Amino acid sequence: MNYDFYNNPDHWMDGFYELSIEYHPYGDDKRVNEALVALEESRYFNGFWEEKKDFQKHSISLPITIEEESVKSFYGSLSLHNSTKEELPCLITIIRVNGESDWLDISIPQAAFDKVFPCRYPLTTKLNPWLEKINDVYVRLAESIYHKSPFDFAMIGEEISGETNQEEITIELMQNKPYMTCVLPSSLLDRLGLNGKGTALSNRLRLF
Repeated sequence: MNYDFYNNPDHWMDGFYELSIEYHPYGDDKRVNEALVALEESRYFNGFWEEKKDFQKHSISLPITIEEESVKSFYGSLSLHNSTKEELPCLITIIRVNGESDWLDISIPQAAFDKVFPCRYPLTTKLNPWLEKINDVYVRLAESIYHKSPFDFAMIGEEISGETNQEEITIELMQNKPYMTCVLPSSLLDRLGLNGKGTALSNRLRLF
């Protein structure tokens, strides 16, 4: 991926395919910043650019300050299967919702998918087997982030940010939303009675 591809506004249209990670309760800058450090250290990620024009140049310095009731966005790129030949742009968004949770969203613009893969909508693995590559990277990112900064809930999917949260998630909700992939820590597994179910990941995380 070169500068022109990254900065082409046509490649940032039509929504996002996202990994959305919840930290509850809101207000713990340390947890969020440790998650950002884990992302920065990942072999799949490059960036923390303040603007798209900073592509492959000037990264921001961590930690960052997170204001009350705020949204902060930065830019980066994700390499699929640790390959620079398959690289996609991404947006990193930190959302603080007072009285609720902090969220870290890692979002790939769907328009960039259309330039690289044969897309069929809605974006599900059943219609788009290549999407397994994206989900695999997102799951690996979730694992590495959880290792450094344990989160309360994470989900993957098309325009998935805001779909649900650690308080509202239920087995029925997961079953009724086939487009949503969930990464559950042990506390949620206990609450939902899902220990031993799903696919085992590191640090007692499970994938559904």
